[in-house]
Amino acid sequence: MQNSEKIVSFNALSMCVKKCKLCPRMNDSARILGLSSGTLDAKIMFIGEAPGRLGADSTGIPFHGDRAGDNFENLLEFSGISREDLFITNAVLCNPKDEKGNNSPPNKVEINNCSNYLQEQIDLINPTIVVTLGANALKATGLIEVHDLTLKDSVRTAVDWYGRSLIPLYHPGQRAMLHRSLPNQRSDYQFLAEQIRRIGVKKRKVHGKTNETLVDVVKAILSVNGDTSYFALHKLVYLLELGFSEEFGDRLTGAYFIRQKDGPYCTDLHITKLKNAIDNLKIIKNGVSLVLGLPPKDLFDEGESLFSARTKVDQFINKKILEFRNKTNAEIKTRVYLTKPMKNILKQEKIKKINMYNAPIIFE
Repeated sequence: MQNSEKIVSFNALSMCVKKCKLCPRMNDSARILGLSSGTLDAKIMFIGEAPGRLGADSTGIPFHGDRAGDNFENLLEFSGISREDLFITNAVLCNPKDEKGNNSPPNKVEINNCSNYLQEQIDLINPTIVVTLGANALKATGLIEVHDLTLKDSVRTAVDWYGRSLIPLYHPGQRAMLHRSLPNQRSDYQFLAEQIRRIGVKKRKVHGKTNETLVDVVKAILSVNGDTSYFALHKLVYLLELGFSEEFGDRLTGAYFIRQKDGPYCTDLHITKLKNAIDNLKIIKNGVSLVLGLPPKDLFDEGESLFSARTKVDQFINKKILEFRNKTNAEIKTRVYLTKPMKNILKQEKIKKINMYNAPIIFE
């Protein structure tokens, strides 16, 4: 559809929304859908819950003018996402108020009433990525194409939905910050920025193998720990590397670690490199996560590893792997964030208010 045709169709949709009287308690609220919502050629569409009383219901601009709008714009700025490139709307296009005139969540009937308008917006804008902000926005997308996603389980993931990518995030309002802290929400938007950068970019082929010492460490972890999430593997290798450096004053594998959303990421543990290096590596997709393991024939008896335990180095590796055995992802993540290199990075981010994502992690 040509841009001029799109504008005509969008204006017609906006007029229909302004005339809508389906939800009695919102008849006196403004209908927030217009060119202030963003560019009609946007590749990224944000869907919030409903216009805020002090925000869009007053300004006419989605996520602008109230505390949630300020938080939203700060998160965009932090992650380098330009608002000019977005289209921003809501699951419900009018502000639902309670008896006292305060903001109130839209109910199921109101979300359902507005779902056709939401689908028309998605069809018309045709974004590559749809980002939902909050549980109600995520539920609203399920009325367009059914999914079983929940905010708690699917936050900061990219899921195929309705011919595009759906990324559930938390709402930027103050109440939501109690459930999803500002640092976590910053990480969410950094993830989103990465997904945006990948639009239209062909995947590069990855060549080469992981270095042999690191491969032996990975095999030892999988042999003792059993099936291990890809998330946990990066953190366990980091903890081994850091512990070795602290105890022996030297590097164990020489692997390169950077600060990413959930802590340390080992670039040498790229999944393709691992597959090239470990012929019998099992890779299982568990929902949106990857789990790695070795076939039963390669598993050792409990407490054994690929290292012989003949030297202090081998004993150290065996001891560390057993120390973290069967720890949950949350427990491992907490342990990682309490280490000195990560605390130093977090301190710099807080004091200098700078983005340290992809910065190298220094062990010395």
